[in-house]
Amino acid sequence: MRLTRWIWIGLCVAGASARSATGRRVLVVVPTPGAASDYSDFLDSLKARGFELAVRGAANASVALHGGDGARMYDHAVLLAPAAKRLGSLNAQSLVRFVDDGGNLLVTASSDASPMVRTLATQFGVTVEKRGSRMVDHVGASASGDAGTVVSARYAHVPAILSQNLLASDAPPVHFEGVGLRAADIPLLVPVLSAPRTAYSAPADDNAVSEAALDLVSVFQTRNNARVAVSGSTALFSDRLMRADGAGNRQFAADISQWVLQEKSVLRASSLRHSLATGERPDHYRVGSDVVFELDLAEFSNNAWHTYTADDVQLELIMLDPYVRVTLNHTQAGGADLTTYRGDVRLPDRYGTFTFRINYKRPGLSNIDVRDVVGIRPPRHDEYPRFLSAAYPYYTSALALAVGFLALSAVWLWSAEPKQSSKAASDAKPATKAKSTPEEKSAETKSEPKSKRKSKQKSS
Repeated sequence: MRLTRWIWIGLCVAGASARSATGRRVLVVVPTPGAASDYSDFLDSLKARGFELAVRGAANASVALHGGDGARMYDHAVLLAPAAKRLGSLNAQSLVRFVDDGGNLLVTASSDASPMVRTLATQFGVTVEKRGSRMVDHVGASASGDAGTVVSARYAHVPAILSQNLLASDAPPVHFEGVGLRAADIPLLVPVLSAPRTAYSAPADDNAVSEAALDLVSVFQTRNNARVAVSGSTALFSDRLMRADGAGNRQFAADISQWVLQEKSVLRASSLRHSLATGERPDHYRVGSDVVFELDLAEFSNNAWHTYTADDVQLELIMLDPYVRVTLNHTQAGGADLTTYRGDVRLPDRYGTFTFRINYKRPGLSNIDVRDVVGIRPPRHDEYPRFLSAAYPYYTSALALAVGFLALSAVWLWSAEPKQSSKAASDAKPATKAKSTPEEKSAETKSEPKSKRKSKQKSS
C-alpha cells in the first residue's frame, strides 16, 4: 500500500505537475496539526504538483486569508475541519470575501458540520442536510458491509472537470462517508457526484428517509471565475478511503482539486480587434458596413497555455438587445498556443452606440465575457447613393409622366386649325335682309299690341 502511494506521487510529478493559472499558495486548515497525517496522500499530491502548502490547525488564531493591507495572503484555501466552530480568524463573511477577490475554495462538510460551514455552503447554493444526519445505503454498501459507506459512480458528464477515466462506463466508484447536499437550481452550480438511487439521508435520532434526490459533491464557479467545491465528506480525501480496494477516490480528488485550484479548464481571451473588410480601422463605423472581428482564445492545462478549439463561440452586436449574432470560425493564425476566432459581420441599418460582445459560458470552463463599445453613424450627405435600385419603378413613372406632359404640350401649342376655302366662306355668310316698304311697316305696326306701340312712341 505504501508503494502504491509513492507510485501515485511519482505519476503526479511526471504527468500532472501543473501549477495553477492563478497562484501556488495554498492554505490548508485541519482540525489539529496532527490530523494532517490522515490526509497525507492528498496533501502530498498537491505538493508534488508544485503548490506551496501552509497547514494550520483550526484553533490557530493566526489563520487568516488577508493581510493588514487587505491583500490576499493565499491564492487557494482547503478547509478540512468541518466540525470546528472557529477557523482562526476566519468566518463565513471573510471566506466569501476571499472568493470575491478571486481566491479558490475547497470546503468539506460532515454529519457534525458547524454552523459556519453550513452558512458558507448556502452562500454558493448548497444546503447541507440536518446536523447529525448521514448518507446510508443498505443495498449498494461497500465491500466492508458498512451501510454508512456509500459507493457511488454517478458522475456528472462534464469533461472540463472530470477526466475520461471517471466518465467511462467502467469508472471506479467513489467511497463516501458523510452528509448529503441539496444543490440549488442555478447555472453557476454543477453537482459533479450524486448519491445512488438506493441511498438516503438518515437523521441520527430516527430512521426517517429523505425522499429528495441528494448530491455528494458540488462545484460552483463565480462570475469573476473564482472556483468553489463543496463536499459532504471530509473522509473522501482521507488516506483510508483513497487506499480502499476498487475506490476511485484518488482520481476523483485529483480531478476536483485540479479544477478548483485552476490547474485546468482555464480560458483566456486576448487581442480583441475589429476593422472594416478593407483593413481600415475608423473611429466610427457607418451603417451597413462590412466589419471583420477577431479574438484569440487559449486554455491553460499541464502548466502551459494551449489552443482552445470550439464551434460554439458567438459574437453579438448589442444595443439594449442583440441586433446581430454570428458564430465565429476558428483558425490557427494566433500561434502555437492560441486559436484565432474570426467573423464577418454586416452592421445593421441602425445608428447609435453598439457593443461588440462575446459572452461564452460553458460548464466547467472559465467564463469569457469580452466587449468593446463602438459607434455606428448614418451616412454623410455625400455618402448616400445617387440612385436607389429599389426606386427604379418610381423613377420610370416620373419620367414617363414628364415625357407625356411635354408631348401633350407640344401638340397643343403647335397644332393649327384647318383653313376654309373662299367659296365655303361665302356660302357660310348669311344673306342681307331687304329693306321694308312704308306699307309693310304700317301693317307691322298695326299688328303689334297697343301697349307695345305706346312704348315705341315714347322712346321715339
